[in-house]
Amino acid sequence: MELIDNARFDELCQVLGKDQVLLLVNLLPASYDEERAGLIEAATTKDPDGIKRSGHAIKGMARNMAAPELAEAALAFERFEGDFDPALDDKIKELDEITQQTVDAMRAFLAAP
Repeated sequence: MELIDNARFDELCQVLGKDQVLLLVNLLPASYDEERAGLIEAATTKDPDGIKRSGHAIKGMARNMAAPELAEAALAFERFEGDFDPALDDKIKELDEITQQTVDAMRAFLAAP
């Protein structure tokens, strides 16, 4: 699966302009961090609905920004069924990595002539 859907991301750039898309891309890490904090809190308090809410929010951000791999990874949290084991922490770390890779790919796309 692709980090970004180049055709959709290009369409986003055409509609909003590259400068506006770059602004949104630069806001993505802070928005992700906010939802990530919700994931961590929900995992700590064993709140499956909190995990689902944060997963849903991250998935929505990813889909709006044409980031299918991040959306798919977030979907796993949205569908969370309450297994609070150490693997959950590993899944959050994977989500962190995918988010950073996605932001890097978006910035590279925007930097290309």
